[in-house]
Amino acid sequence: MSRKNKLFSIGEISKYTGASIKSLRYYEELNILKPAFVDPCSGYRYYSFEQCYLIHIIMFCIELDIPLKELCGYIDKNEEIDLSTLLAHGKKIAQKKLKVLQKGLGFIEDIERKIALTDKYHQGREIYSREIPEKRFYIMPCEQSFDSADIFELAKPFLNIEYHEDDFYDLSEYGCMCEHSPSGIQRYAFIELPEHAKRENAKVIPAGTWLCRQSETSQIEQAPQIFRKYLKGKTSFLVIETEVFIGKYKIYKPVNELRLIALN
Repeated sequence: MSRKNKLFSIGEISKYTGASIKSLRYYEELNILKPAFVDPCSGYRYYSFEQCYLIHIIMFCIELDIPLKELCGYIDKNEEIDLSTLLAHGKKIAQKKLKVLQKGLGFIEDIERKIALTDKYHQGREIYSREIPEKRFYIMPCEQSFDSADIFELAKPFLNIEYHEDDFYDLSEYGCMCEHSPSGIQRYAFIELPEHAKRENAKVIPAGTWLCRQSETSQIEQAPQIFRKYLKGKTSFLVIETEVFIGKYKIYKPVNELRLIALN
C-alpha cells in the first residue's frame, strides 16, 4: 500500500477540519503547516490525521487575531512548535476578548432596559414622571439658546476626559441643561461622567421624581411653559434635555426626553 493511501488528500483534510484549501496552501507558504507527503508525480498534497490538531490550533490563532507570521515565531528550525508558550499567549488574548464580549453583552442589555423604560411612555405632549438616580455631569457653560447643530462643538472639551477601558461601552447621557433661579437662567452643555472620573467642574444632578416629556425636536427653552402647571410657587428648577433610546430608533431624528425637577 502506498504511503498516500494512509493520508488525507488536501480536499479531505479541508472538509474534516473546516479549513479551506486556499488557507491550507497559504499555511504551507508560510512554513507553518507542510504536507506530510507530496506526490512526486502529480504534486498532490496529503496530510496525516495528527496534523488536524495543528490545523485547529492555527484556525484558533486566526480567530484570536494572532497574525500567522507571528505564529511562525513559535516554530523553530527543527519544526518544533512551542505549544505551551503559544497557548499561554492565546489564553491571554481569549480572556481579553471574553471580557470585551461580556462588556458588549452588558451594553446590549443596558440599551434594551432603556428602550423598555422609554417605550412605557407615549411620545408627544403627554407629561409623565419617573424616578431618576443621582448623576454627575461634566458641564460647559453656554451664553445663548441651544442649537442642536452646535452640540458637537460644545462637547469637544469632553473628549479630553480620561476614560478607562471599561468605560467604552458606558451609555453616558449628554445634551443640554438649564438651571433656572430668581437671578436668571444658566445654560450648559453636559456629558455624564463615569463614577471614577474626577472633574473640578462636575455637577451633581439630584436624584428624585422628574417630570418628563418626549419630543423629536428640542424644547428645552419652552420648558417653563410646558411644565407651567407643575411649577406653581417654584422659582428654582433644573431642566435637562437628553437623547433616549426607543425600539424604532430614527438615526437622523432621535427622540429627546425633556426632564424637570424643582429645587425649592
